[in-house]
Amino acid sequence: MNTQAFLDFFRQAAPYIHAHRGKTFVIHFDADFSDPNLDAMLHDCALLQSLGVNLILVHGTRAQIDANLSTSGITSKFYKDKRITTQQMMPDILNAVGSLRLRIEAALSMGMMNSPMQDADVRVASGNFLIARSLGIIDGQDYSYTGNVRKINTDAINAHLKLGEIILLSPIGYAPTGESYNLNSEEVAAEAAAALKADKLIYISDAINQYKQEGNSRQLTPEQARQLNLHNTWLRQRLHAAADACDSGIRRVHLVERSDEGALLQELFTRDGIGIMVTSDRYDNLRPATEDDINSLLALIRPLEEKGILVPRPREVLEKDIQHYFVLSRDSSIIACAALYPYPEQKTAELACLAVDPQYRKHQRADYLLNELEQIAKQQGLETLFILTTQTAQWFEERGFSAIEVSQLPPKKQEKYNHARNSRPYLKKL
Repeated sequence: MNTQAFLDFFRQAAPYIHAHRGKTFVIHFDADFSDPNLDAMLHDCALLQSLGVNLILVHGTRAQIDANLSTSGITSKFYKDKRITTQQMMPDILNAVGSLRLRIEAALSMGMMNSPMQDADVRVASGNFLIARSLGIIDGQDYSYTGNVRKINTDAINAHLKLGEIILLSPIGYAPTGESYNLNSEEVAAEAAAALKADKLIYISDAINQYKQEGNSRQLTPEQARQLNLHNTWLRQRLHAAADACDSGIRRVHLVERSDEGALLQELFTRDGIGIMVTSDRYDNLRPATEDDINSLLALIRPLEEKGILVPRPREVLEKDIQHYFVLSRDSSIIACAALYPYPEQKTAELACLAVDPQYRKHQRADYLLNELEQIAKQQGLETLFILTTQTAQWFEERGFSAIEVSQLPPKKQEKYNHARNSRPYLKKL
């Protein structure tokens, strides 16, 4: 990395380092030691802890359980994506969980060797923090020793966090009567995040890159996460768990690709991130504008027109161009808008008239609109977005737009360019 790249990265990361200090993150990962990136990911977790983040790690055990059961000649049955755990399976499951927990603790303790943080004191606490119960019988299917979380000992966990320790939760829960239950690790992570009122829940998962390559939105509401029809069982489970966590009060749930080394840090310390985010921050609806919205649009953009931030748009202009507008509504009120004017011959589009109601400007509505319109432009086969601005250049620069010359605009846009207004053009590659 050259000096300028380092400075740019550090300056971008610095606000997030400050923002994350003292926050509580729950991170779920599959403890598959055949994964070449697992040790690096655990090292990154230790780095987060050294930066003042309270960490709860929840590990999955599927690969090791499958291997143990196969060695014992036991075939698993699943119903509704959950393993039916028989008494015969429990010794193999407990062995898998116990051995993985020890290996993770060892990896966290040794992960700082031969690094600038070699002398960092990484302490890990694990134990019987989870009280569980049997799932019972669902649709006539007896789940036997498959359970779910009944209660989490948050007082004990918080006491360990105050001592600067990393909490490691395994997907085994214990009943007051002494039974052990096999738990779904994704659900354990979601339950722990809700019980601890965590600031973030993060799933390190497979299939994230494929999901993004298919052009799907990287920012989802809980409802959208549940409605996605995905073939990948594990990603579907994690998105559903993410939606449940949002409904339980977790503001943001992140999903990052486990095969990308450093994806966790990129997601947390860069502006655009690298994964998927499920968030309940907005209870808003993004939709194409209609003629019924014109009065609300005029009221929304008029103050910005008066300040010279937006080009004046009379009613007749909005009526003519309404098919290019999108609005963000809450409880039937328009709280934000933007327009997308495509130039398919140049595989680009103009993003125009981006406006947010002053009451909602601190809640990233503009970022959400920009992200969604970028996705719409991609779906239309476009490769770039451009904007014209007089007063908001810095905001767009911070979101990946770069200055260009007027001569680089589509010819039809150049013909309409207002030289008296002298707006600066910016372009972003999608």
